[in-house]
Amino acid sequence: MSKDTAIVIANVSCSRKGKKILEDVTLDVESGTVMGLLGPNGAGKTTLIRLVAGLARPDAGTIHVCGEDAAKRSVRFRRLIGLVPQENTLESELTIGESLLAYARLYGINDAKEMVHQTAERYHLSDFLDKRPEEISGGMKRRAVIARAAMTDPGVLLLDEPSAGLDPDLRHEVWALIRKLRDAGKTLLLTTHYMEEAERLCGRIAFL
Repeated sequence: MSKDTAIVIANVSCSRKGKKILEDVTLDVESGTVMGLLGPNGAGKTTLIRLVAGLARPDAGTIHVCGEDAAKRSVRFRRLIGLVPQENTLESELTIGESLLAYARLYGINDAKEMVHQTAERYHLSDFLDKRPEEISGGMKRRAVIARAAMTDPGVLLLDEPSAGLDPDLRHEVWALIRKLRDAGKTLLLTTHYMEEAERLCGRIAFL
């Protein structure tokens, strides 16, 4: 693996319930770039994101993130990764501020309250910290989930359909956040159904 390669997916295959989802997938993602994964529903995009995040193990092949084996999910590996899943994962019983604070404490961030304050300002969430997820728009939820994933300053961010279900204006807001992360030197692997999204954000694309 080159020092300029953040993610190395080598000959990965994966099945679930007897159905082959991925077969012999090989892909490198360079550090500091945005790679887009495109393909129809059922092509295995979300499965591949889960494998890179270490949330599942492949049947064959290997995945390394910054030299760490994803299947082993070491402490260093978990700190390298920020995951933005397709579904809303904000806890319904917590406010946005409480959710961010819990995440910061889970990752052992010093002065977690100050980090939440800084993150809220950076992602324009300060006016929504006392709101629960059902009280804010879909676009603001996506903003909060992205902010939470980026709060621990991971080198690699995995985004599964980051703008799915959003209207055009909100989609452009999410794109702006992704560009900021790219410009900050993060490595991003994202799945999308939108060719325009891939063209606007991604330096390279791969089809599944």
